[in-house]
This record gives sequence, C-alpha cells and structure tokens, in this order.
Amino acid sequence: MYIKNTKSTLFISKSKNISDIPTLFIHGFTGSSKSWSGIRSKLSTSTIAVDIPGHGKSKFNDLSDTYFFKDFSNELFISLLHLKIKKINLCGYSLGGRLAITFAAKYPEMISSLLLESTSLGIEDRTDREIRYKKDLGMADSIKENLFEFSKNWSINKLFEHQSIRNEIEYNNQKVIRESHNKEQLANSLKTFSVGNMPFLRNQFQKFSFPIIIVNGKDDIKYIKEGRDMLKLNTHAKQYIINKASHNVHLENEESFIEILSDFNN
Repeated sequence: MYIKNTKSTLFISKSKNISDIPTLFIHGFTGSSKSWSGIRSKLSTSTIAVDIPGHGKSKFNDLSDTYFFKDFSNELFISLLHLKIKKINLCGYSLGGRLAITFAAKYPEMISSLLLESTSLGIEDRTDREIRYKKDLGMADSIKENLFEFSKNWSINKLFEHQSIRNEIEYNNQKVIRESHNKEQLANSLKTFSVGNMPFLRNQFQKFSFPIIIVNGKDDIKYIKEGRDMLKLNTHAKQYIINKASHNVHLENEESFIEILSDFNN
C-alpha cells in the first residue's frame, strides 16, 4: 500500500493480519522491501517492510526539496499510526539500521525491540563526515549517469563477494531490485541518507531501554568492530557474530538470521 506524506510517498508491504506486535524491516541502500521477502515468508509472526524513499515504489515527492533523516522518522511514524500500529519490533540492515536507530531515538515508546544488522551510529568526526558526504555525492552523480554501470560496480563490493555462492537465488534477486530503481530517485536517496549527512547517534543509543540485538557476519571485520562499540554503550544490547556471512547476513546465512529473529520476536 502507498501512504502519501508531506515530503515522500512510502510504499509499505504488510502481512494480511497484524494481530500482534509486528516486525518492521528496513532494507539497505539499493535494496527494497522485496529484499526481505525470503525472510518474511519463513516467519509465522506479523511483518511489515517499507521501501526507503528513492527505492522501489517509495519516492521523494519533490526531488528539489531538502529531506532529512528526521523526515523519514516522522513520516514512518505517521504511516504506522495510519495503520493503527502502536508498537513494533524494528529490524534494519546497513542504511536501514541507521534509519532504525534514528527512528528509535525519536519514537522510543513505539519500540518493543531493536535488531541492527551490519550498521553503525554514524561518523563522530565532523571532518570525516564531510569527506564521506562528498564521496557519496560523487557516487550519486554516477548513479544518474548510468544506473546499470553503477549497479554492476556496487555488486562487486568486497562486502558482497561471497553472496552469489552462499545464496545464488537471493543474490540474483538483489541484482534485479538494484537495476529496477529510478536513477534520479536513488541518487537523491544516497545524497539524503549518506552516513556523512546524519547526526552521530551515540548519546541517543546510550539511552535506549529496550532489548537491542546487534548482528554481524564473521567476515565483516569493520562492522563487527562497529557492533562491539555499540555493545559497550548499552547494557540492553547483545551481539551475534554469524559464521558464513559478511555484510548482508540475512542473505548469506538466512537460516541463522531467522533463528535470531525468532528470539527477537519473543
């Protein structure tokens, strides 16, 4: 279903019956709500998946309008109220994890539990943030120039190098999703949700009082460290490091991820 808000129109895929506290999934950069289809099909609990603005069927209503992380939080909140949902288990992957943390910081009363897969609290140093933002602006330009070439280069990122072996079906599905985006919308999404364009969320994360599950792939050394740093900040957090997985754990080791989700939903 589509929910038109002030700055974006969000596409939300939900279970037929939302009878308990649903799990809401937020995908990563270049993904969509369809990126969670394999996981959601194997769960018995109620689920929701949203397309981040600029991805899939969600869009920025005006590409010239400035959009912030807080705008996504506010419009997702309004969308959930529209669906009469007051409490969620929130699961975010990579970019989706950063959006999940931002949402949880703004609306902690809506969070039953928070699962963060291969994500971070942002970049602490202001100069480093500016450097990253400029880099992402360059990537956004390359998306607008040639989406298919960008998609090809993105898919060979070292973080994803074992995906085609570990889960060929979902790897190919991700390729289709990646190439199906509107290039102007996707470029604007990268510009908007760059890690260089978000606040550093350490102070907010420290205050979370609900259960937090941090999931990292054993091959993803950088984000294991990010996860350990988060673990030190909050006594409600627990970290899982999953074998036979790198950055995208739910794609590369679906079985282990579903086991974690089963605990997460209880």
